[in-house]
Amino acid sequence: MILLFQLVISLVLTTLYAFNISVQLEIIDIFKVILVFFGLNIAITLLVLLIFVSLIYLTSKSAPNSIKKHKMFNYYNHYIFNFLFRVKPIVIGKENLPKDNNFVVYSNHVEYTDPFYIKQVYKDYPLAFIAKEELFKIPLIKTIIKSIGCIPLSRKVGDRQALQAVLQAINQVKNGQPIAIFPAGTRTHSNSMNEFKPGAFKTAQKAKADISLIVLYNFHKTVETFKIFKAKIYLKVLPLIKYEEYKDLDTIGISDLVYAKIKDELETFKEI
Repeated sequence: MILLFQLVISLVLTTLYAFNISVQLEIIDIFKVILVFFGLNIAITLLVLLIFVSLIYLTSKSAPNSIKKHKMFNYYNHYIFNFLFRVKPIVIGKENLPKDNNFVVYSNHVEYTDPFYIKQVYKDYPLAFIAKEELFKIPLIKTIIKSIGCIPLSRKVGDRQALQAVLQAINQVKNGQPIAIFPAGTRTHSNSMNEFKPGAFKTAQKAKADISLIVLYNFHKTVETFKIFKAKIYLKVLPLIKYEEYKDLDTIGISDLVYAKIKDELETFKEI
């Protein structure tokens, strides 16, 4: 929607400019028109980003699980990470999305852009993330992620804050805000997988929530620069693992189950 508005406004204003200067089929006039078109797009892009930043601060005090806030975030998310980053997400398995908000999302972790594309898949849910605490020290980013209910996690061994993060995540899921977690903790920058940390599954286990798995493939292409064509990335939502299906497992058993399912899908993608 934002992109369509931008293109229409740019074309209309460029056309008016062309008529105003009585453009001729000369190289200099054609160059001027092209320059005006791209200049208008840059100006509108900056304006859109300024409006986004303003809205983030204006809505920062509203409820983190407000679906209206999350939908607003996703409008800009799509604009920035699909249009500006020149990425085309291909989503498979939408029929496997949960029917309510009582779930936790688990995924492999490739790049820092992963959460933004996962949010696009779960656009009808007030999905938040457990994120490394360093992100909560960066101006603007801190405001955005706190505003939508993301939870800081310390990666220091034995840090009491890590336990508090898990307890907060459990509470948020019980209160109707699903949480997404990268159980490996670190990025791979490729289609490979790092080992999962069993503790990441305490959130789903203690909240008695369903587990929604999403597999990310080719996400290292999202951070490539100077793309001529849009980079295709793939997100596949796997069938929901209901709480009743895993309730008798400990966190190690749940971790092994989830790891195997995601790894199998990644291997299948490699064969495409």
